[in-house]
Amino acid sequence: MKKTSEIAALCGARACVVVYDGDAGAAARPEVWPSAAEAARLFRKYRGMPEGSSFKKATDQLQHLAARFARVKRSEDANGERDAAALLHESLAGRRPGLAGATDKELAALKVLVERRMKEAKERLRQLGAGEEGVHPPAAPTAPNGGELGAVLYSASGGRDDGAGPSGSGSPDPMEAFDQGCECDLGFSWIEE
Repeated sequence: MKKTSEIAALCGARACVVVYDGDAGAAARPEVWPSAAEAARLFRKYRGMPEGSSFKKATDQLQHLAARFARVKRSEDANGERDAAALLHESLAGRRPGLAGATDKELAALKVLVERRMKEAKERLRQLGAGEEGVHPPAAPTAPNGGELGAVLYSASGGRDDGAGPSGSGSPDPMEAFDQGCECDLGFSWIEE
């Protein structure tokens, strides 16, 4: 009753408390604060409010505890997943080789995390239209020392390794093939003079 009085004074809100003694039975009179008349007036006002605003957040103790329990459970699950992800990253980075020192609980959480992520990856591949047999090979690496342009120039010179190609030992200038009179149509309008 004292806490309700303090909250009502601090917040400037009207409040009442009705406490029944469960051991005394139905004949027992409840303890009421601030008075029975004020409590009855506040209760009538509360019941007269439109249902959307008065009962929107009203819960009994069981509902309140169930909601708190669910919130704590979600928080524990999120923390466990973060711990398992941290363990996975430590292991992959080589800071915990062989998952040394991991408890059975950590290993079980890690197993669940890895299985879930594998399932999500497979589902994503299925959505993209690529199954296990439809995995594409990796892209061919580009030619060193000149990249794609060097490869184009090398093929434009007839594939000869006369120093004009990307891996030739001659002049480092890849444009030398054009200086030597390479007559090829590469499809670039800026090459034609």
